[in-house]
Amino acid sequence: MLKIFVLALAIIAFMVIWLVSCGPSRQQQDTQQPTGKKPERFYDFANPAQKMKLPKSLKEISGLSYYRGNQLVCVNDEEGEIFFYDTLKEDITDKKDFGKAGDYEGIEVVGNEIFVLKSNGKIKVINIATDAERTIDCSNNEVIEYEGLAYVPQTNSLLLATKEHIKAKDTEKIIYAYDLTQAQFKARYVITRAMITGKNGNTDFRPSGIAVHPASGDIYVLASQGKKLLILTSEGLKKELIELNEKLFRQPEGICFTPSGDLFVSSEGGDKKAYILRFIYN
Repeated sequence: MLKIFVLALAIIAFMVIWLVSCGPSRQQQDTQQPTGKKPERFYDFANPAQKMKLPKSLKEISGLSYYRGNQLVCVNDEEGEIFFYDTLKEDITDKKDFGKAGDYEGIEVVGNEIFVLKSNGKIKVINIATDAERTIDCSNNEVIEYEGLAYVPQTNSLLLATKEHIKAKDTEKIIYAYDLTQAQFKARYVITRAMITGKNGNTDFRPSGIAVHPASGDIYVLASQGKKLLILTSEGLKKELIELNEKLFRQPEGICFTPSGDLFVSSEGGDKKAYILRFIYN
């Protein structure tokens, strides 16, 4: 009887050891990394879901931002006017004058205000409901030209992409941040040669637009000159460099996301019509 009891205990112990050895350990489960997707796999950059041809008044479209519902706000780099564009109607539904003609290079909606960036770093802020205006001065003697404005909700700050910078090397670009809570302005990220070198060794990269992904917090930096899209983490580390098709992205100047992650990229018209491409978030 004792032999049978000992044998049963031995069989039970063997089964327990076998089950534990076949399954992953707790430590393995805790340290296992999710596979995830590369950023470029979230969007099919070769096949936009929608192409919206723009009217003549937006031929020089230089920036766009999500507004609400199916609406975007756009700015023309030569006129002090905000255009409200409906992506379902594929047409301008409203306009708002805010100033004289100038070189406007970025636009961003934050709460009930619209921020419009000039190439010299001056930001005009317009209250949507009351039309009250104020100005933020981010001009900098080291910056030759700003081109691109984005909002980071996690830090309540604006990001300003520089197209050209005096102290930066030809292959380096600097992104500045303006803290809306503290009213502080400083250099935030540096884009280095290694980040922008393409497959053929091409380092041509002059930012034309910038946006923050609503889900990941990644920073998407668009370059019309160089036809590239650089994706950075919120810490400024390179995540992906996507080389864009020149025929599809003729002169990409503006970039923005919907809250659900759909991506819009606008291209200036040149000798043809300007347009906005929509890419569905996968």
